[in-house]
Amino acid sequence: MGDRVLEQLINAAERGAGAREVADLLQKVTGVTKVGEVFTVRDWQACNELALGAYPEATHICYGDSVGVYLPRGFMSPRRSPWSRVAARLRRWRQSKQDLLANPRVDINYLLLPGAFGMPPGGEVVRTQATTLRDLFGSLAPLLDGAALEGIRQKTAGRPVWVLLGSNFSEQGLMTPEAEASAYRDWIGSLHPEPGSVLLIKSHPRDHQSKRTLLEKQLLGLFDEVWCADAVGSAYLPVEVLLLELASVVGSLRCLTVSTACLGTRFVVESKTDIGLGDALVLKYMVPDRQEQRMQHERDLRRLCAV
Repeated sequence: MGDRVLEQLINAAERGAGAREVADLLQKVTGVTKVGEVFTVRDWQACNELALGAYPEATHICYGDSVGVYLPRGFMSPRRSPWSRVAARLRRWRQSKQDLLANPRVDINYLLLPGAFGMPPGGEVVRTQATTLRDLFGSLAPLLDGAALEGIRQKTAGRPVWVLLGSNFSEQGLMTPEAEASAYRDWIGSLHPEPGSVLLIKSHPRDHQSKRTLLEKQLLGLFDEVWCADAVGSAYLPVEVLLLELASVVGSLRCLTVSTACLGTRFVVESKTDIGLGDALVLKYMVPDRQEQRMQHERDLRRLCAV
């Protein structure tokens, strides 16, 4: 949902519109008045609730974060960052409107790891299989840029390839951009990349362009070469699509993750996966009021990937 649509919804809410009017506006601005299925990542947060409320007759489906984990209400609530102005305004309006959707209905949950961080919302729970997800990601290969993919395949053929799947820590206000780049550098340096290895950086969809440039500059000294993977499939195409294409070509594949992205690399791609910055770097670089949450989250991710 673009900022223009959100602004229209906010303007309606700020002039006192009720939830039904806002839901009707959502239908109007999208041009979609009737749908058979509504897919949302979770049953909370204002945008998800609006989508579910706008189409009450549809089948409501929760597909979870990453490759299928449900994050319960209030899980790791991010600090408010200056650039998320529109979303922050919508959240404030949501808190003042109790008629939006107090308990959004979910009919079906498709999750790889049900109950990983908390019980999924009501409705049927269907546990997805890693093989099914692998086939799905494989079918998306035509969406990759053919020329860019061939270039990456040639550059990485037979070589140790490390892939950084970072998060939007600085965009959330949890670190400065410089601190985030330094945290990745210190973490990866402690893992001692082997001679001849190369690094692919997969941007987070909400990363700032300037941070990617900073990361490339900071990490170049640890690898023979550093490339951005976004040119192959954009920041929005699941990275698993690219990794499955490279798996048979590279000498070895090692993924560096700090989020639920580890579930895709561990269970779908089945690559070696390192998880989390570690307590020392969290304490060194992250804002104090989020350190304990972050350290616990990393421990939870390692637990899930150890099963």
